[in-house]
Amino acid sequence: MTVYVAIRWGQFVVNAPVLSLIVLGGFLGVMMLHGPWILLGMVGSIALARLWWSLAVPRWRLWALRSGCDPDELQEQGMVAGLLWPKNHFFEKTELPPRKSKSS
Repeated sequence: MTVYVAIRWGQFVVNAPVLSLIVLGGFLGVMMLHGPWILLGMVGSIALARLWWSLAVPRWRLWALRSGCDPDELQEQGMVAGLLWPKNHFFEKTELPPRKSKSS
């Protein structure tokens, strides 16, 4: 598989849900028409979006690498696409890798 295909898939499975969660939280907060609810909706949706990103990115990266993508090119193009943070960046360190299975 090419890195281009992996990046497109990452946009679909990582960034689309992140954006949807943030927009939905803001929309729900505005629908409540109360100041604290708008703030709570935005903060809550950003927290959920961050959690989704932290769970989804390591799994997407593992899938892409197992599918034959070059790790360096995936990192570089992932940063360009807004999927990944630079190596050793604070947010890059918030990735939550999948647990090791007991059978392996």
